Amino acid sequence: MTTLRQWLEEAAAAAAAGRVDGAIAAYREAVTLAPTRSEFHYNLGVLLASKQEVAAAGRAFEEAQRLRPDWPAAPLALGHLCYRQSRHADAERHFERALQLAPDSVEALGNLALTFNARKRYRLALPYLRRARAVAPDDEDVWFTLRASLVALGLDDEASDDFLAFERQAKPSARLVTTGVAAAMLLGDDARLAKYLRLAVDWPYAPADAHLVAGVLARLQYLDVARETLASVYRTYNRLQQANRGGLAPLAPRPQAHDGPLRVGYLSADFRAHVMGRVLMGIIEHHDRRQFALHAYSLALPENEDAMTERFRGAVDGFACLAEMDDLAAAQRIAADKLDLLVDLMAHSSFSRPTILLHQPAPVIVTHLGHHGCVGLEQVAFKLTDRHADLPDAAAFQIETPLPMATCVLPLRRVAPDGSVPIREQFGIAPDAIVFGAFVGLVKLSSRCLALWREILERVAGSRLAFSPFKENERPMLLRRLASAGIAAERVVFLPATWDEAKDRTRYAVVDIVLDTLPYTGGDTTAAALDMGIPVVTRCGDRHAERMTFSILAHLGVTSTVAHTDADYVAIACRLAFEPAWRAEVATTIRQHLAASPLADPAHYTRCLEDALRRAVAARTRATS
Repeated sequence: MTTLRQWLEEAAAAAAAGRVDGAIAAYREAVTLAPTRSEFHYNLGVLLASKQEVAAAGRAFEEAQRLRPDWPAAPLALGHLCYRQSRHADAERHFERALQLAPDSVEALGNLALTFNARKRYRLALPYLRRARAVAPDDEDVWFTLRASLVALGLDDEASDDFLAFERQAKPSARLVTTGVAAAMLLGDDARLAKYLRLAVDWPYAPADAHLVAGVLARLQYLDVARETLASVYRTYNRLQQANRGGLAPLAPRPQAHDGPLRVGYLSADFRAHVMGRVLMGIIEHHDRRQFALHAYSLALPENEDAMTERFRGAVDGFACLAEMDDLAAAQRIAADKLDLLVDLMAHSSFSRPTILLHQPAPVIVTHLGHHGCVGLEQVAFKLTDRHADLPDAAAFQIETPLPMATCVLPLRRVAPDGSVPIREQFGIAPDAIVFGAFVGLVKLSSRCLALWREILERVAGSRLAFSPFKENERPMLLRRLASAGIAAERVVFLPATWDEAKDRTRYAVVDIVLDTLPYTGGDTTAAALDMGIPVVTRCGDRHAERMTFSILAHLGVTSTVAHTDADYVAIACRLAFEPAWRAEVATTIRQHLAASPLADPAHYTRCLEDALRRAVAARTRATS
């Protein structure tokens, strides 16, 4: 072949037949014959990029851009190439250039926003995504990316409104049905929730949808679903993720016997002044360092670090920030420390990255604390629990093996209030009114929970329901959700919340009784109420998420406020309201038992945790020997 046309025909035929190397060779000949044709350099770059020949593809795209500087395709291609390499600043520059050339390009708008999102700069992404939504209202990619940014910024109202707008013309898809569950929960729309929940549980997901299934798993914990249903979704998630892993070998396939301390790593986004960070610091500081070498792996961006992060750095043998690494690179970084055991503290909570665990960066992986549910990966050997937090048959409904601790799986922390005492009158609360406390977020307010709360408020005349959101924009959302369940705004009171634990403990001076949520019961919120001697009414169920408050109360030896039916939940709350002597007796018992209990002793908790971790390593060593 000697003519340009022949080489182009050969390139097209080779590409159509999947012979990428042949197509590349033909385009190189075409470029030699017509070096000023920018589209030939561009097509060559596309083929090289498909072969992961990144440097050569970049040169081809740059030449296409030089030859035709007013063509947006070349900077778009360069942006994609840089984005795939996690060179987000370079990607941003190229996408901005493409947008200058084509101001209404949905591709340029959407991908520029993605570069901001990749660095958690969600607010910068919003104007570009809003423009893209206006230009292409039916584009699912744009809608979904905008939603992710809005949710990350706590703009749930706008996210819900935008979902309803997109839903009207959208075709069913994995993203639509999984988002539909979350949107319906926030809207309090039971009919819409039932529809999308059914679809989300049974959807024929592809491996690329695994992250969507993870979101479903996180939300199912807050809904009244059977353990069998939850188990089926765990199995789906595990199957999809194993397909994603493909033929990659585990980075740490089996425990290795060695002398010296047990090498333990903790994986979290909360090595900072956060409730989980404070809990974990109490554990780290009480580990027996003669027997345990400790490593911390942070998923938080460096800009989120604070003084407590520095305390963690000084308290462990190794501290690594994984935030800007992809999942495989992060797993390889963990594996390089040759751990005996990795403790995942995220599961499917916000900012979790379970795909890191998929690569088996430690021979034994245990999930703990960050979420009442499991991860649902066969690489995660154990889920920490205790004798009350799970029923004896829990293993039949999850991927991980239950690993019971000899104490309550949730550590209690005592925090002295700062001395200030809120006055009821300043919040418009009558001196003799019963105040039911519910210092929780919107996601915990299931329809069944709110129906029971409405019944309690109806029975206890003049009573108030107290919330204490950290963000001001949560108040109207809470009121709307409560109104949808028949709870009037005048029965609700908002107490100020800060990020100062000592000051926030003083809120309980206004509260008579805490109403636990259901089915997802309290953890630290329950612990805080008990720390202040406030009776907590809980409804115990079958799942771990439905039993956490029960576990705390059972370990404390104060179970008179534990209900095993919905009717008993209402009856116990009303009895506490109507019988101040019994309420005072329960409060006194809480204070006395807590003072004498090891539940709030971080040293005792850490010894129990260490024992469980040793058992986990021993069990896995026996299983693989």
